[in-house]
Parts: sequence; structure tokens; C-alpha cells
Amino acid sequence: MTDGSDSAAAAGSRIGFVGLGSMGSAIAGHLLDSGYQLVVWNRSEAAADEHVARGAVRAASIAEVLATGTVFSMLSNESVVFDLFDAEALAAAPPGTVHVDMATIGASAATRLADLHDKHGVGYVAAPVLGRPPVAAAGQLTVLAAGDPALVERVRPVLETIGRRVWDFGADPSAANVVKIGVNFLIIHALQAMAESITMLEKRDIDTERFVELLGDSLFPGVVYSGYGKAIATSTYSPPGFTTELGFKDLMLALDAAHATGVSFPSENALRTVFESALAAGQENLDWASIAEVTRRRSS
Repeated sequence: MTDGSDSAAAAGSRIGFVGLGSMGSAIAGHLLDSGYQLVVWNRSEAAADEHVARGAVRAASIAEVLATGTVFSMLSNESVVFDLFDAEALAAAPPGTVHVDMATIGASAATRLADLHDKHGVGYVAAPVLGRPPVAAAGQLTVLAAGDPALVERVRPVLETIGRRVWDFGADPSAANVVKIGVNFLIIHALQAMAESITMLEKRDIDTERFVELLGDSLFPGVVYSGYGKAIATSTYSPPGFTTELGFKDLMLALDAAHATGVSFPSENALRTVFESALAAGQENLDWASIAEVTRRRSS
């Protein structure tokens, strides 16, 4: 919940919101708490029920959301973004409309989306975020923003409402997406490194939960090592905060971004094999920390 000044600033502000999965729903809920008037749309209508009950307006189409003039979206992947914000939808948007895309998508997709929006007179800002749904619900996300500086400034009040800090990465929208991809690639490495260390300790009957506590209390404080470390030590992967299937998507986005600029990762084949093994074992809907089970199985 924001303080009174934030709510006062948001009062009367009408914005559209598309995509009410776990993360999108948490962000939309916080915006409602902060005094924004939301027009919401989701492919599965039932996902909007909670927000409509709290005062949001249910849109019957993407066109109705775009009619607000300022639209935020949190969608699962770039193909869904292209499907919903296609040429027909964008062409019908009112002049001066801006779309803030918070999805984790590839750099080339971000560039193509920016070009498509520009062609139809719609502004485009990339604003992927760091944080899980509980962090989003508290308005404490880390926001990575890039796009036309004037457009970023226009939507900054909303970004500052959902985030503890907004990081600006310039006028090219794809820059924000590459930063997000880089962060997720680091998390993937951390997951695999913890899987290997924890498996090694398990083989010697060492208390791995205590090991994870040690990490957080010394060299590796933070949610990645403490949160995911505990999940790996206890093999607790449900409910997922972020699924293995989505983690593999982000791994491939990182590899695509690297290959596009001639960067080669020595870890590429190993990480890709781990994710493919996890998916083959039916772990696609478990938390992506479950890739640790691949190392455990190989070591059994």
C-alpha cells in the first residue's frame, strides 16, 4: 500500500492493464490500492474478476484498453505480445497512446515491436521488472526502463508506484530487455551452482539447509541464494514462483542475445542440457530451481 501522497497523485488516473497472470495480477492489485482507475483485459476472463470486484473496469477487447491512452502489459512471452498488440489493434489506438511492455522478451523482438508501434503512431516503452509476485504486490519491484525519454517521463509516476527504484537504460527499448535477460542468466548460473554444491554436501551427509543459511549470512546474502537455495536443499518446487519452462525460454533469450553480438558462452551447452533434461522429466511447471534435480539424478 502506498502512502497518502502517492494515492493522491494517482487519484483519477485511468490506465489500461493487459495480462493478469500471477505477476500481472499482483501489479494491477497494487495500482488499484494506490488509487489508479484500471481498465483490465486478460485472455481468461476469470482472472479479471478479483480486480473488477475491487473497482476495475473489465474491457471487452484490447481496443478498449488502448482507448485509455496509457496501457501497461505483463504477458508471458513475445509471441503473445505480437498477437495482442498487432497492426490492427495499434492502428485503432487514439493519437498519443503509449504502451508499456513489461514482458521478458528478446532484443530483436523489442526492436520489432517498437518499430511496429511507431508505424501506427503508438509510443512504446520497455519496462521489464525484477521481483516475484509478493514483491510486486508491495510495490517494491526493480523496474528497468528504456524508450523515448519523453514517453518514459510520461509513465514514470506509474513505474515509481510499482517499483522501489526505476533504472533508466536509454532510448533503445531493447536495452531494458537485454538487461533483464542478463539478470535472469545470472540467476540460472546461481541455480546450477547451488545444485552442484548442495549435491556435493548431501553426498557427505552435511546439513544443506544450514549450508544455505551460511550463504545468506556471509558471502551471498539476498533472495537468490537464500530463497532458491532453501528450495533446492528441501526439494520444494511447488507452487512455482517462476517455472522451468519459462526459465528455459529465458535461457534461450540470453543465448540468442549473445549470439547476435558474437559472444560465446562456455557454459551454454551444459545449461541447455540441464534444462532440456528437466523438461524431459516433466518439470516444466515446477519452479525453475527444480533444475537441481537433474544434478541429483546424475549423482545418484
